[in-house]
Amino acid sequence: MGKSEIEAFLTHLAVEGQVSASTQNQALSALLFLYREVLNLEMY
Repeated sequence: MGKSEIEAFLTHLAVEGQVSASTQNQALSALLFLYREVLNLEMY
């Protein structure tokens, strides 16, 4: 996934999933952790 797909996913969570901002931030943090610690890639 690239930046645009991640943004689309987080937007989908907010709009379709009707999740709170804190849930959206937690999802972003999890993705950042996955990329940085597991895949050894920088996302941003």
